Amino acid sequence: MTYVVTENCINCKFQDCVTVCPVDCFYEGENFLVIHPDECIDCGVCEPECPADAIRADTEPGLETWLAINAKYAARWPVITEIGTVPADAEDWNGRPGKAALLITGEAPEAPHAQKPVYPAGAEAPGDVLEGYELDGTRVAFPEADAGSAVVELPPRAPDDDGFEVDGLRVTP
Repeated sequence: MTYVVTENCINCKFQDCVTVCPVDCFYEGENFLVIHPDECIDCGVCEPECPADAIRADTEPGLETWLAINAKYAARWPVITEIGTVPADAEDWNGRPGKAALLITGEAPEAPHAQKPVYPAGAEAPGDVLEGYELDGTRVAFPEADAGSAVVELPPRAPDDDGFEVDGLRVTP
């Protein structure tokens, strides 16, 4: 058995789990943490420390894809042993469904604890950032939000929706 970081860590990345890990098996990507399954000693101390409730035992059903993602990126990203900068909007992302498509899967960030850009109060992001994001070299536009809603509602899943692919790994909803 090992522990696995799951979808709700994406864009939250609180990092409380890192400080209690006795073997330093957490690795850091741009907007997500992973646990190296071969280094995890299954102690479980990280699970209750995660404010996003994003850490699960791999014995829970349906976590095969997340176990594969953790293993793949633990081999690419740098180890993290202390809390770095937590995204300013982490609480806003906590609990949002459908974040798997936002996973940034590039190589390790150049600087430790690299985060998505944070703009000072009153400053606005460049137009291309406001219009969408880039995923594996493809520009993806943000969906249009309803005038009265600050949160974009995802369309309901079709019964035959079997997920999508991220870097050759199948992610099922």
